[in-house]
Amino acid sequence: MSRDNQWSVQAIIERIDREKRAAAERAPAESSSVGYSVRGLWSCYADPGELTAAQAHTAMQLHLECGVATCQVRWRARNALVSAGRMVLDPRAARPAAARTSLFTLLRIAVFGYGALFLGGRHALR
Repeated sequence: MSRDNQWSVQAIIERIDREKRAAAERAPAESSSVGYSVRGLWSCYADPGELTAAQAHTAMQLHLECGVATCQVRWRARNALVSAGRMVLDPRAARPAAARTSLFTLLRIAVFGYGALFLGGRHALR
């Protein structure tokens, strides 16, 4: 492929680099990385690592339906916004972290909870 073709790999890489430089020149450094992906931002179970305030705002918008207790990305984003001073938590939300549930407890819930559902327990679907 030639370099003049707009769909060549090298032309696409150069265009992305030009767009990144242009965005960095016209926007503050904090918000320049918002348009580009952060590893693990889409999956609730992947840890995205440290987030800037702008990336945290984007993560909070992407995970509106998620809860902080179940979504790793939303938890990271909330902590980043609180530490940046962009979000103030209600005193009820600043509870100490709950102890993790043991593997035995999860196994017991899975076996007996689903067993009751499929074998006609009290809460079975009929």
